[in-house]
Amino acid sequence: MSVMRVLLIDPPFHTLMGYYRFYFPLGLTYLAAVLKEAGHEVLIYDADQNDKGVSLSMREAAESHHLYLEALENDLHPSWQGFKKKLEEFKPQVVGISVLTVKVASAAKIARITKAHDRSIVVVAGGEHVTVRPQDVPVDCVDHVICGEGEQGFSSLMKGLTSGDPNPRVVDSQLVEDLDSLPLPELDCLHDISLYRPLDLGLMVTARGCPFSCTFCSLATIWGRRVRYHSLDRVIREIKLRKVKYGTNYFSFRNGTFTLKRQRVVDFCQRLLAQDMGIKWECLTRVDVIDKELVGLMRRAGCDVIRVGVESGSDEILKYMKKGITLAKIRKAANILNSSGMYWAAYFMLGVPNETEETVKESLKFIKEINPPFVTLARYTPLPGTAMYEDVVTRGLLDPNETDWAWASNQSISKPFVESGDNGRLTELMDEASQLVKEHNAHNEVVRSDVRLRKAV
Repeated sequence: MSVMRVLLIDPPFHTLMGYYRFYFPLGLTYLAAVLKEAGHEVLIYDADQNDKGVSLSMREAAESHHLYLEALENDLHPSWQGFKKKLEEFKPQVVGISVLTVKVASAAKIARITKAHDRSIVVVAGGEHVTVRPQDVPVDCVDHVICGEGEQGFSSLMKGLTSGDPNPRVVDSQLVEDLDSLPLPELDCLHDISLYRPLDLGLMVTARGCPFSCTFCSLATIWGRRVRYHSLDRVIREIKLRKVKYGTNYFSFRNGTFTLKRQRVVDFCQRLLAQDMGIKWECLTRVDVIDKELVGLMRRAGCDVIRVGVESGSDEILKYMKKGITLAKIRKAANILNSSGMYWAAYFMLGVPNETEETVKESLKFIKEINPPFVTLARYTPLPGTAMYEDVVTRGLLDPNETDWAWASNQSISKPFVESGDNGRLTELMDEASQLVKEHNAHNEVVRSDVRLRKAV
């Protein structure tokens, strides 16, 4: 058997809480492209897509988290019934499941539904969580686990399946050294692409890997520390294809640190300007790899949002996180961004093990000081494979062998993973912080709208 039907699935999580999860499962479209190039019939079922969902604040998401837990216990929930229908329609021989930490329980349910439908279907799990903890997916309904970047490991697995050669249960996948050797992501494999807005189809990654050592982040778990890049020729080609084929004119570059190589960003911006691409875009980066001239060039080239990880208003917490930045560096970057007119968003995280009532208050005070146009607030979640996760386990704040991963998410209302102080008070403070951030964002949006209106007059 040389050709097989492969169903790739992103398990439901956000949709079960009524949340609109922007974009699409980019990693699965890379995987689909590789499998399709090998001749297989591939379909991506994005079970987390919800075109009727809404955006939720941290507080609203926490209040809705019970809906996710309830859905896990409800076999008649539309999400599970929809997946069963897709199994009946597509008749896959292989089902590949993407497993993030927040989706372990959901992924396990998908695996069980698959095996209950047809025991002969080969079920494969991959992703950040199972790369570190393959034991967290049930042995009775998951046949293979891909650890690491999925493309090479899944390709190897498929060769074994088609040739009849035996495959190990745990497959260690190798990093893709030449990213340009990968085919373009296969968005047409999404089961109903009409459900996505052109904006949603603008998600791109132009590099893999992260050289930084933030103790809470799992990015390097899959991609490693060494950064590998798509060529700018490839990036421009992909942008043009998305624009023509899907009407996408807004792109979100989700590399860990988009401005890591300054000259590359300069070259990218100059090419966008020279070719008059007519697109808008946003990116993720760090406060210590931007400067006034670069931000100005990026803005002229169509960048209208820069998202940066501030994380905390406490130097002690930043040091514990090993962010490699200080409040002074953050202030400098904030001044550059605010004076440039660039719209920017700051990520903050509350509830890390060393958090105290005082450090939470310092973060809220710092938000007012640097005044980012938008703040994204999250509760700390211990992610396997990170240094902070190991610290949480060492301190006895979490037993990984008895953990119900269904609640281990920044949408959970569970107590923060802190060692000292009043957990109840910290939880109250984080709820208050969520409301303050919501008010901050609403106020800045009114100001932004007023500025736009006055400019238009």
